[in-house]
Amino acid sequence: MQSKPLLTRFFAVISLILSGLFILPTAFAAGGGGGDSYSSSPSKPYGYNKALKLVKAQKFAEAIPALLKISASAKEDADVQNLLGFSYRKTKQYDKAAKHYERALNLDPKHKGALEYQGELFLTLKDRAAAEANLEKLKKICWLGCSELDDLEEALKNYKG
Repeated sequence: MQSKPLLTRFFAVISLILSGLFILPTAFAAGGGGGDSYSSSPSKPYGYNKALKLVKAQKFAEAIPALLKISASAKEDADVQNLLGFSYRKTKQYDKAAKHYERALNLDPKHKGALEYQGELFLTLKDRAAAEANLEKLKKICWLGCSELDDLEEALKNYKG
């Protein structure tokens, strides 16, 4: 009758593995800029969620002053820097966008959103090699896959240079 406890243990291990498959991607998605490449956390500085809503509503020119104000008191927040870069890129202020993506990545070298968006900026500036370098970084970070990796791959695929 030893096979019954062994079988029970086997199913317990399989259950743990399967539950981990559902929990693990969720944990990775919560990382720096995961999911839709911005973060929304209760630990963010005052005004962050309002600025994030402006960005999501594509009101980038309105979001920039709000994000700059937040950035003044949250200099070490990679998400704020990423959103500033994104908003500047969307308003075609590419030099400023580049500066803020660089700051975001200095604060968090594995910030998925900043890597994706900086890669898209590189394509706008006709620097395919730099965009591909960002894609390689995302492949290492997103070994289970992520939307930022998918989006940058798609942008590279559609790049006409």
